[in-house]
Amino acid sequence: MFDQRKTRRRLFFRLITLFVLSGLWVIAACNRTQDQPLGDVADASVSGDPLLQMRTAVSRRQWQEAWRLSNAALTQHPDDANAIQLVASVAQKIGEFDVAANLMVDACRAESLQNPSRLQLTADALLKVGRVFDCMDLLEDSLEVDPMRHQVRQFFYNLCWETENRVRAIPHGRFLVRHRHFDLRLLLSLSYSESGTDRLDSFIEMVDLHPQDNRPLVAEAKFLFDQGKFEQAAIVVRKVLDSRSDHPPAIVLLARVLVASESDDEFVALMNNAPESVKDYPGYWLAVGDWCWSHQLDHPAARAYWEATRRDADNKEAWGKLVNSLTQVDKSEARLDQATIEAMQNRVTLLTRLSNAMNRVRYVPSRANAIETAEVLESLGRLWEAEAWASVAMQFPPDESVDVKRVRESIIAMMSKQTPWQMVRKHPELKADLGWLPLPELASDQMVIARQSKAANLGTRKPGRIALTNEATERSLDYFGRTGEDLERPGISFHQTLGCGGGTIDFDLDGWSDLYLAAAGGTPPQRDSQSNKLWRNQDGFFVDVTHLSESGDAGFGQGVAVGDINEDGFPDLLVLNYGPNTLLVNNGDGTFANASERFNQEGRGMDWSSSGAIADLDQDGLADAIVLSYGNDLAPVRKICRDGRLVKACGPLNFKASPDRCLHNSETGNLIDSTEAWGIPSDLGRGLGVVIGSFDQEPGVDVFIANDQSVNHYWNRSERTGLTFQESAILKGLASNHGSPYQGSMGIANGDFDRDGDIDFYVTNFDKECNTYHEQESSGVWRDQTVAQKLYTPTLPSVGFGAQAVDLDNDGFLEIVVSNGHVDAPYPGDDSAPHAQRMQIFQRKSDGGFKSIGESIGGEYLNSNHVGRALWTLDVNRDGLTDFAVTHQTERAAVLVNRTKKSGNWIGFQLSGRHCSRDAIGAILEVHSGNQRWVTALTSGDGYLCSNERVLRIGLGELSGACDVTTNWPNGQRQTHAQLRTNTQWLLVEGDGDAFELSGVPNAERALHQ
Repeated sequence: MFDQRKTRRRLFFRLITLFVLSGLWVIAACNRTQDQPLGDVADASVSGDPLLQMRTAVSRRQWQEAWRLSNAALTQHPDDANAIQLVASVAQKIGEFDVAANLMVDACRAESLQNPSRLQLTADALLKVGRVFDCMDLLEDSLEVDPMRHQVRQFFYNLCWETENRVRAIPHGRFLVRHRHFDLRLLLSLSYSESGTDRLDSFIEMVDLHPQDNRPLVAEAKFLFDQGKFEQAAIVVRKVLDSRSDHPPAIVLLARVLVASESDDEFVALMNNAPESVKDYPGYWLAVGDWCWSHQLDHPAARAYWEATRRDADNKEAWGKLVNSLTQVDKSEARLDQATIEAMQNRVTLLTRLSNAMNRVRYVPSRANAIETAEVLESLGRLWEAEAWASVAMQFPPDESVDVKRVRESIIAMMSKQTPWQMVRKHPELKADLGWLPLPELASDQMVIARQSKAANLGTRKPGRIALTNEATERSLDYFGRTGEDLERPGISFHQTLGCGGGTIDFDLDGWSDLYLAAAGGTPPQRDSQSNKLWRNQDGFFVDVTHLSESGDAGFGQGVAVGDINEDGFPDLLVLNYGPNTLLVNNGDGTFANASERFNQEGRGMDWSSSGAIADLDQDGLADAIVLSYGNDLAPVRKICRDGRLVKACGPLNFKASPDRCLHNSETGNLIDSTEAWGIPSDLGRGLGVVIGSFDQEPGVDVFIANDQSVNHYWNRSERTGLTFQESAILKGLASNHGSPYQGSMGIANGDFDRDGDIDFYVTNFDKECNTYHEQESSGVWRDQTVAQKLYTPTLPSVGFGAQAVDLDNDGFLEIVVSNGHVDAPYPGDDSAPHAQRMQIFQRKSDGGFKSIGESIGGEYLNSNHVGRALWTLDVNRDGLTDFAVTHQTERAAVLVNRTKKSGNWIGFQLSGRHCSRDAIGAILEVHSGNQRWVTALTSGDGYLCSNERVLRIGLGELSGACDVTTNWPNGQRQTHAQLRTNTQWLLVEGDGDAFELSGVPNAERALHQ
């Protein structure tokens, strides 16, 4: 979760330290020239030889005289390496360092690069004047002379890697591994073929020393690109190309910057004028694929991504994008069988697991983590690396739980000297031939396909004047469910970072939205925390009824799930804890009964549960439950992490993920763990956000889970799988955004954002990752449209947690509301993102994109920074406008009451099943009014640690005529109710021809604030 970047100067000195630690380029060796000439000193009196005269001058420290004689000495001894080196030492003494470096290169080449000691001194002289690439060229030439100079090769590899030239580096890294010359650092970098923010050492100081060559600045440009600072990245990389217009890494990076910033004309011109050599770089094909993808040129995009995988079979981004793009290509067209597609998906999963495993080694070097890395590499068919990792594992402290010797011997048994670097057998994804797909035509006339969604109803609109006011105090809600004391200080424990959630529950069925709020603060898994609280809504004001309702729980509270678990018509509560979870069953008389014994938690006392959801997963008419797990031990409570001497909140990759659980509601009322029986995939993820509903237009409910630092999950059923679920996030385009194998994902908002009749998703992520907008393109396939919808840059500086999709002004179009806040407070002088951050609200524009409107809304809450966490919906005052509850880390919970003026008309619905589960989760509602149509899904889970008000409310804008409503129930039954009055909330019961009016407006409160 943490991106601990340093200043450019500190990164530079880190690089120099690397040179010293390598034991190769000892600067002191070069400093010998300051006290002693590098050639033999002879008596000048015996000869008139200018070289001997020069040596005499050097021995007497007569540097200017020696320099005067140097030209004659070189003329007489043009091929004498010692003579050339002597002149170089004199040049250094008089401050001609660049000349000295040139002379040292000449000295090396005079003896055909045969002298390792001289080569060492020359490399140091070149680096001293910032000539990184001249140094690299010299080292690479020397390896042609003697390929077995392993220390030279490793140093050359490091230079290539740090200057963003992976294509040049990788063959040398593989050579070293094959010849048993590797260390942990080399293995970590070699297995991570994409540049990452943890490896962006800056070479800006080298450019200051040698301004004639700006190529080292590519690393700086990539650093800016990864932060989403496209304009700044473009400035830096253009500076590189001004000095060397043919530098492939710079061309490739500029191409990616131009695609990300939608500079189409410049991108096309750049690509059409680029040298042929750039096509050897996977980044070139990724840029081309991204350009095609953004213009919905699906076939050329797939071809480009396939070309990228051919050039780097280890590139997670290329494989992930290839799998995603193939979802837009008909399977019969793609000429790929199901086994090959599944193998491609599996490769993305394995490459993601590999990245996770290696990150754990970085944070926690251990035999177990190194062997896990080796085993994933073996599964990928990369046996040379697998054996190397098994060897490195033996250098870590002993661990009786890991049989390193056995693992290594099993890998070696599969190898010989002829074993290729990448095994192709048993890997059909590497044999797939997509060469028949058309190559992209990068021409301006291709840009007739505009960057736009396929929505058709984004025309005229009249948004209201949105206003949100925190009325928690006025409505008597006084509650602070914090995870610990002193959360404003830096370095809090990792288990305290997630915050506490809550949910909306009308527990007494009086039509007013009540609130249940979780609390923590104790020590997991003990039940010594502040008690959760139930707040009854009495005519818009809250009363604490926790004690009277017997609904308190003192576990380390995280999320809250609301649903009718026993199908009696009264909503129940599932409280998710770090430690044993709690099931509170509504007795129907205003009290709850603790029914936690209904599900077996034996052996799970240390589980860290986060979010949960209640829904009928197997369509048997009984509500089941899903419990997300972030971990299953107490390491997050006990481990202390540091950045240097400073204690910092740990990152998630310090800890192992654990599986989520599905609990089947049996006829006896017990909840039975059916995770394995239902075929829930075993892929682990640090689950944080969940939403359950019918999203892909196929029968049955689907489950979308946002995972922290691992791929997201999408579980769905199909006719082929029957009652079992299948993992299809990668195939569906929901595993991550279009550019990353995974993100720090947390919250989920869902709705028909583009008004095209299907459900889209918005997922919140960590800072510098951007939140992701997934737009459903065809039935059950989503496309990352974050950039196209102008949602990329605004969220890069923020850490997004809760998110909801709500029509705040009832104009017929959904807004996106996001609560932000960092996980840890920065130390003084730290340049990381602030702890407290502004809430963000995005409104769709008529042209289809979104814009941030939080600042224009204003108000005390939106104009202030908060450490926001869970965010969920309710209508606190029953005025037909959607309100919010928000929890925080460092302040009391807020109730944001929607005070929008001149809001549009609306219609609302509660659904009740008879044959399906009473909550009817998975129902799809279609509303028709005039020539307008809206589609909305009834969901549970509702994102991050929360549960929304179970009401479907549709904004109608200025339409006031009666609505026709069709309900698609979860069991397939379709039911229509005609001519329902607007500005009214209705109850629709499965199988009942009548709709029941629950409430109407305007009421006194709404009239007061219109």
